[in-house]
Amino acid sequence: MHDERPEEFRLRGDQTWQVAAACATAAEVAADPDLFFPAGKDGERIGIAKRICSTCPVQGACLESALESGDAHGIRGGTTEEERGAGGARFQLRCNPARVEAALSGRDVFLNRVERKELVRIAILTAAPLHRVSAALKVSEPHVKKLLRRERRNRVDGSPGLGTSSRDERMKDST
Repeated sequence: MHDERPEEFRLRGDQTWQVAAACATAAEVAADPDLFFPAGKDGERIGIAKRICSTCPVQGACLESALESGDAHGIRGGTTEEERGAGGARFQLRCNPARVEAALSGRDVFLNRVERKELVRIAILTAAPLHRVSAALKVSEPHVKKLLRRERRNRVDGSPGLGTSSRDERMKDST
């Protein structure tokens, strides 16, 4: 049967997932507290840490938290520092519409730069209230007005639903 529950997102700054982390109770970590912070390219320790991560029920939340915060140290979410460096750029470019919708509906969801721009675009299309956009972006209402003006100005090329340019309006008036 299809699960109809809405997708759950970790709230901004929420670290409660850590209590469910496999590394929190792993015997290997009790024996070697620095296991997830191997010096250099210690393949054996990296392999052990990644094996623990592979069984972790909150591996995704751990990785997302590391990418959001720019954490560049140790094994996080089953990835090394180098792997996160490569994936971090892709993370900052991803746009999850469900996250944007969740933020617009009042959830305190972390949004990357691309998702923040998408939120502004959707706010224009849906005529979202300023206070809601302001709360979602964590900025003042005057700043939201500035973002909306800028987005409208960038979209005067006739994109569907975003209005027309003043040149188009002048042409209509002259006919």
